[in-house]
Amino acid sequence: MAGLLGRVMEAEQRISDTEDEVCRIDCLMKVTRQENETLKDKVEYLENYSRRNNIRIVGMKEGSEGSDPVKFFSEWLPNILGTQHFSEQLDIERAHRTLNPVPNPDKPPRPILVRLLRYQDREKILRLAKQKGEITMDGRRISIFPDMSPDLAKRRKQMIPALKALKERKVSCYLVHPARIKILTEDGKSRFFETSGEAFKYLEDQDKT
Repeated sequence: MAGLLGRVMEAEQRISDTEDEVCRIDCLMKVTRQENETLKDKVEYLENYSRRNNIRIVGMKEGSEGSDPVKFFSEWLPNILGTQHFSEQLDIERAHRTLNPVPNPDKPPRPILVRLLRYQDREKILRLAKQKGEITMDGRRISIFPDMSPDLAKRRKQMIPALKALKERKVSCYLVHPARIKILTEDGKSRFFETSGEAFKYLEDQDKT
């Protein structure tokens, strides 16, 4: 009897030790996941910061930029957006197509990345392109976007359905950096949504009032 009791107590101790170890590992995994998320956020921030002087030009026919893309875009951008807005020469560090294989003629052309020397020029170009609206070249529509990491581009894209829904309801709204929706309420206050779900929930709540 004493031997059986001893084995039961030993088994209970092993179970207790195992539970303690499982708890320790679980806590360690939670800390590791949090650290990984923090590192991921830092890496994404640094990647986007490194792109802060870049613009992405989409839709331009392959080869339109010629053999000297830097010279081409330092002249083309002011000409297309209005030379009166550029009191100084537009300084470009580099310009090139993305490194994908050259597409067939019936496929969309590769985007072009243009790195500007000054962040202020990048912001000016994006603002002027938005104000101008449609930009064309050789019968093709050209779009100018900020360059960003794939993860951030994906997050911003996920906000578009909610942004459209808000605009359809005549809500004054904007997509702001990095990937948030800003609205102006009827009383003139600003409100931000971190996810599209939050924006749709706002519309649902408005329907109930």
